[in-house]
Amino acid sequence: MELSNQFVLGGSICFPPKLTRSPAGVSHLRFALEHRSLQHEAGLQRRSYVRIQVVMSGDDAPQWANELNVGMQVQVSGFLNRIEDKNGVAKLVIHAQQLVKI
Repeated sequence: MELSNQFVLGGSICFPPKLTRSPAGVSHLRFALEHRSLQHEAGLQRRSYVRIQVVMSGDDAPQWANELNVGMQVQVSGFLNRIEDKNGVAKLVIHAQQLVKI
C-alpha cells in the first residue's frame, strides 16, 4: 500500500520567483508562498500563518516564471518533501504538480 502525500495551499507569492536549470537540463522554478487565514480547532478560531518554499519542475516551469509576480495569489497542489540547505538544515517544501492563479 502506497502512503498518501497530497497537499494544497493557497496564498501570495512573497519573493520573486527564480528559474534555474539542473545539469540534466530540467527546469526548476522556486518561489516562497505565504498563507494567512483563520482556522477552526477545538471549537475556537486560530490564526494560521505559513511561509513555505514551492518548487515546480519540468516543462511548465519557464512559462510560469514569466507569469508569476510578487503579491500574486495562487493555489498550489502537490506533495511535501524534505530538502537540506547549504548548511545541512532540513526544511519542508511543496513540490508543485498543479498551480492555479486565484
